[in-house]
Amino acid sequence: MADWFALLKEAEGLLRVNDEQALDYYLQIVENQEELRAYSCWRIGEIYNRLGDPMSSFQYHRTAFELDPQLTKYYLKEDHPAYGYSYSEPKEIHVTNCPLCGETGSPYACVNATTMLDFIPGFHPVRLWMCCDSCHHLFACNYPENLSELLSNSQFDFNLDPRTARFPGICQTLKQIQYLAPGDRLLEVGVGAGEFAAVAKEMLFDVNGLDIRLPYANAVSNMLNIPVHTCDFQDFETSENFDIIIMGDVIEHILDPIQALRKAHSLLNEKGVLWISTPNFESAYSMVRKDADPMWRVVEHLNYFSFISLSKWLNRLGFEVVDYQVSSSYNGSMEVIAIKKPDEAA
Repeated sequence: MADWFALLKEAEGLLRVNDEQALDYYLQIVENQEELRAYSCWRIGEIYNRLGDPMSSFQYHRTAFELDPQLTKYYLKEDHPAYGYSYSEPKEIHVTNCPLCGETGSPYACVNATTMLDFIPGFHPVRLWMCCDSCHHLFACNYPENLSELLSNSQFDFNLDPRTARFPGICQTLKQIQYLAPGDRLLEVGVGAGEFAAVAKEMLFDVNGLDIRLPYANAVSNMLNIPVHTCDFQDFETSENFDIIIMGDVIEHILDPIQALRKAHSLLNEKGVLWISTPNFESAYSMVRKDADPMWRVVEHLNYFSFISLSKWLNRLGFEVVDYQVSSSYNGSMEVIAIKKPDEAA
């Protein structure tokens, strides 16, 4: 028994330094030591992902939770929200075709999502990412059947606390948008804690908001005394158009982001401005951090654009991309400004 625990300790020390050697040790443990099998399968899943074998990673990650539904107690601290999580197989929708173009995707990466503070029970703890070579786009292979219910009924306290340090950066973004926009009527899709809406109101924009989560919508509406609708963006109805639509870290959460962009196009006045912030899986941050980038483990995220895929589809849908920035608010996110082209239907 002690020899296997010694081998496990040696394998732990080799992680990321010599993954191939660590993998050999973990495979030996899985074959011979039942008590350490589930934990070792999880580690093997991590290694296979780093070695570029997402399907083997997927299989070992799932096996780890099947062997021990309470696996999280071995690698999370007791104060982590998912420490007491107990795995059960959720009812899921499985996706093999790109939500942008419909082409068949191929496995790209696989991770264990329970390490994140915002993990939501009801999602599968193992996330397999697929890649569409045609669109240069990533999409989630699996998500819960009751996705809308899980999102609308969950909330995180840290998203109810406005981060005031973001205000100066938001001000600079809004000054640029103000220069480009035909007017000041602004809709923010996904108000979060209300930072963007607060600065927009200070700068005398006519601000409206929308959020799928009622606690977020109510908190921002009460704080800023602005209208904030609670619904899915696709279900939002209004008789008026907007000069500016803000989609800050929203489209990665949406099952059909192309329909969402079409919706934004239809709600904008001619030459209206669309501002998007969303993770870029080819960002400098992702290139440096690789699998340590927390982006991979956010279960709410269903799509990851690259600048190539986002600019390509914005152009197809009747927008002109006029600016690109690396986000100062979220590591690995890009910020894109696009203008609705005149006399062009999406």
